[in-house]
Amino acid sequence: MKGGSSNERAPGGSIVSANGPAHIRSKALNALTGILMLLAAGIATGPLQEKLKAQVGDQVGAAQIQSLEQGAGQGIVLAVLGGFRTLMADILWLRTMQAWEQDDLGKTLSLIQFTTTVDPQPKFFWINGARIIANDMPHWVAATGTSQEQVRKDVQALAGTAIGLLEKAQLHHPEKPDMLMEIGHIHLNRLQDPETAAHYYGRAYMEFDNAPYYVGRLYAQLLRRVGRHREAYEFLTQLHPTLPDIIYAQKGVVLQRIRKLEKQLGIPEAVSFQPTRTP
Repeated sequence: MKGGSSNERAPGGSIVSANGPAHIRSKALNALTGILMLLAAGIATGPLQEKLKAQVGDQVGAAQIQSLEQGAGQGIVLAVLGGFRTLMADILWLRTMQAWEQDDLGKTLSLIQFTTTVDPQPKFFWINGARIIANDMPHWVAATGTSQEQVRKDVQALAGTAIGLLEKAQLHHPEKPDMLMEIGHIHLNRLQDPETAAHYYGRAYMEFDNAPYYVGRLYAQLLRRVGRHREAYEFLTQLHPTLPDIIYAQKGVVLQRIRKLEKQLGIPEAVSFQPTRTP
C-alpha cells in the first residue's frame, strides 16, 4: 500500500480493492503472511549479511550472487511467492533503501541481489542497484578509515560487483542497451578506463537500434581521447548520414567533429567527407 491508499497492488501492477471478493483478500493475506515469515526468518538478510560484510576488500565481488541464491533458497522462496513476486520485490526494495540510508554495505548488497532475484523484470532494480554499488558504496568503504591502497582495491572490487550484476541483468533484458551503457559509465567514471568504456558504448549503439543518439557521439569522443582518431573519423562519417534532423541527434555537432578530425588526420579537402543534403 502506498500513499495512504486503501487498495492493494496485485501481480503485474494492477489494483485490487481491499473490499474485493473474500477469496482474493484471503489469498493476498496468505501471501503477505508468507512474505513476512520469510523476512522474519532472515532469509533475505540473515547470516548472509555478515558473510558479505566479511568479504569487503579484495573478495567483495567474488560470490555475492551465488551466495545469495544458495543462502536464500531461491527455488523455495519463488515457489512460495508465486504471483506475488512483484509485491515482494517492492517490499525488499524499500528495505534496501532503509539499509542504504544507514550506509550498511552488507545488508544493502544482499537486498539488492535478493530483490533482482525475486523479480528480475523491472530494469529499475538492476540499474539503480548497480549505481549504488559502484558509486555510493566506495564512499562508505573510504569512511572506514582504511588505507588508500585498500580503498582503491575495494572500489575496483565493488565496480566489478556492479558490472557482474549488470551482466546478469542483460540476460533478462537482451533487447535493451541500458545495461551495456551502465557498464560503460562504470568503466569511464569509476574505473577511469575510457578505452573499455568506449567498447561498451560502441556495442550499445551499434547492436541496438533503440540506443540514444548521444551514446554514438560519446563512443567517438572516447576513441579520440585514447588516440584512435582514424576509427573515430570512420565511425562519425558512417554515423552522420543515418541521423535525422532533430535536436537530439545533434547532426551539426557530429559534422563539426568530423571536420576537426579531418584537420588532425590531414585529410585533403578534395577527399573530405561530403554530407548528404537534406531536402
